[in-house]
Amino acid sequence: MLRKIKIFFLLLGLALSSITAYAIWRSTLPLVSPIALIDSLIGNSPAIRSNKVIYGFFPYWNLKYAEQLKINSLTHFAYFAIDLKEDGSTNKKVNLVESEPGWNKLKSKDTNKLLYQSKLLGQKTVIVITAMQPETIESILNSPENKRAAITSIMNIYKDFGFDDINIDFEYVNVGNKVLRDNFVDFITNLRFVCVSYKSHCQIDIDIFASAAEKPRLWDLKQLEPVTDKFIVMAYDYYRKSSTQAGPIAPIRGKCTGTFSDEKDCLEEDILSHISQISKLIPSNKIILGVPFYGYEWQTASTDFLANTYPGTGALATYQRIQSLFQDVKISSISAQWSNLTLSPYLSYEEDEKIYQIHFENAQSLEQKIKFVESANLGGIAIWALGYEGPSQDLWEPINSLFLP
Repeated sequence: MLRKIKIFFLLLGLALSSITAYAIWRSTLPLVSPIALIDSLIGNSPAIRSNKVIYGFFPYWNLKYAEQLKINSLTHFAYFAIDLKEDGSTNKKVNLVESEPGWNKLKSKDTNKLLYQSKLLGQKTVIVITAMQPETIESILNSPENKRAAITSIMNIYKDFGFDDINIDFEYVNVGNKVLRDNFVDFITNLRFVCVSYKSHCQIDIDIFASAAEKPRLWDLKQLEPVTDKFIVMAYDYYRKSSTQAGPIAPIRGKCTGTFSDEKDCLEEDILSHISQISKLIPSNKIILGVPFYGYEWQTASTDFLANTYPGTGALATYQRIQSLFQDVKISSISAQWSNLTLSPYLSYEEDEKIYQIHFENAQSLEQKIKFVESANLGGIAIWALGYEGPSQDLWEPINSLFLP
């Protein structure tokens, strides 16, 4: 027993000396507390203990919030994003003098620190590769030469910055066709082969629309399943800035079962029906439910649920913005409500004699989504986006209490 105690203190001394050296070397690192770093070094990191995937997307435009990020619970830290051009090359320049911001921020000291700390916490670092315009996606996928160039571009980033996994976010909004879908499968298959050849534990994840099973667009889910590790279902933006009604951005339920005339306040779509369709095509443990750390705000005609909106008034509302409303002296008649139909909150308020409504996520609605993930045996959650929660711990509490033992 005495020998074991001596060995323990020897290992502890080595760990503490490592921490001291790290503190001197990285004295200005933001984000992770010394306790979290100690936990990671002696094997008690929350992320390591999690039995579900907790995927956090970190968009480059939230780098200003790096000091207040809370990433200890994550299993995957995903940098968003590196954009591809039509010829498959990396988009590095907006013009002759201005760097593309995703590329520019990836090279910054602050991003380097975040990625370094994520690795210290035992998390996997992920590079998100985007192509958002239909013309760009078609040009990359329909040309063998451009597909090869895209894979080369992705692998160069992957190797140069030491990422663990790759996330492909090609958001194709057009109808699509079989040729394009087959070409996307071929692209993912080849990318996976090249990446695994370089690093055996490399994983390839794909972001898909929640409606991907009923409107395939780009994704042939059955063909993609064998070559894809995780499918991140973007289960948000059911209502968005341009919506003519103010409604829930991520309703678990609420879809109409009959017609609009005989059902009050029901919705066209919900998460439950979409995940049910997707899980018929791919294993449930490969499905990662995207959850929002934000809401949308509109000027509305009334305070009613699904009230009509005024055109051009929609805007993203971060959780931090929502919390600040309760402290704003200019705001009057603020009223927070809960929808039992959709299992989500919304609030209304008045400012300058105008009515506004916000639909958003809070701890209660996020808890309902996590319970759904567990009951449906899904693989976990993916947060869009880190930084939107502000300094509050509210949204992390249900994640920590339900996902972490």
